[in-house]
Amino acid sequence: MKRFLLGSTALAGAAAFAAPALGAQGLELGLGGRYAAAAGVLFDQDSGSGESGDNTHSQVFRQDVEVYFHGGVTLDNGLEIGVQLQLEGMQSADQIDEVYAFFESDQWGQIRFGDTAEALGQLCYLVPVAGNLFGVDSPYFEFNNAGMNGFANTNSSCVGLDGNATKIVYFSPSFGGFSFALSWAPDRTGEDSYSGFTGAAGGFGGGGTTGNNNVGQVQDSFSGAITFSHDFQDFSLNLGAGITHAQWEAPASGQDKGTENYNAYAQVSFGGWLLGGSFGYISNWHSSSPNEVDLWVAGAGVTYSWDEWTAGLAYSHGHYEINSPGDDDALDIVQAQLSYALAEGISIDGMIGYAAYSDDQNNGKAPTFNSGDYDAVEAGLGFFIGF
Repeated sequence: MKRFLLGSTALAGAAAFAAPALGAQGLELGLGGRYAAAAGVLFDQDSGSGESGDNTHSQVFRQDVEVYFHGGVTLDNGLEIGVQLQLEGMQSADQIDEVYAFFESDQWGQIRFGDTAEALGQLCYLVPVAGNLFGVDSPYFEFNNAGMNGFANTNSSCVGLDGNATKIVYFSPSFGGFSFALSWAPDRTGEDSYSGFTGAAGGFGGGGTTGNNNVGQVQDSFSGAITFSHDFQDFSLNLGAGITHAQWEAPASGQDKGTENYNAYAQVSFGGWLLGGSFGYISNWHSSSPNEVDLWVAGAGVTYSWDEWTAGLAYSHGHYEINSPGDDDALDIVQAQLSYALAEGISIDGMIGYAAYSDDQNNGKAPTFNSGDYDAVEAGLGFFIGF
């Protein structure tokens, strides 16, 4: 889930109830994926006793690998039926990232069923950056240690509430550049855990259905998103917004059950330039606080491409209420990136940046997200291979 649409906008979707028809051949799976790797180094990191950088290295090697299996078969009536499976290429607690079946037609759009992102996450652009590896909004690699404060070492404007929970998603066809998506998940069972939402995901156990009182789990997650994409004579424009509503299964005493996630973005490109911004807001964002606390993230970026080169500059700000509405922590990240395309889908990426975490109250209340202010200068160099 990186700098482009997380799902397919304007995908023609699924006439799942079309008349039966036989395809010419059976389904065949194709292979794709990515290998991403980078070296990172921190300069002038806060590493005193009790600070986030305490007892941490200043250098690191990282890699991220995923393999995709995707295939479909088109029936004689034009209906395409297929599957996609995303396999983590390295040991992971959730070895299968996404897996779903889809039913697609030019007339009706597409329906997906399985473990995949909700509608808000499917139709969402992140803050523009140069290259594939780095950034200020949910990048593959971020090297600062602000995450040891307990939340994250990056900001994320396209978080979503139910992750890759098992769900049903509908994508509309495109109407004059407009398209939309809708999704529903009964609960978060089967999804990738999101660090902001604490507690168990709530497995099936020996029952036929899941529990409805799991701490840290949401249920009845409804999501909708709309996007507009159009190429004008001198520039291209992408606009969009999304909303997800869910309920906490076991909120703290006195806490409201409802939680909502909102997102909006805009991008414009002309010549070699790309400018854009993204905004995300989550109300009542963790169930372990007796207070209703919110978070929001906003960021903007600009890139310029010439020949095989792309340069970028980006900034994001995350505002996190921790234990109460008055306990406001913040994470600011600014980065400059440079990317060189070696071939189609293969690049060498570099970045230099600055990250600063501001701990408003510097207290130790549960959840222990606060452990003091932190800042660091960081640099990274790596390569991306898409296949």
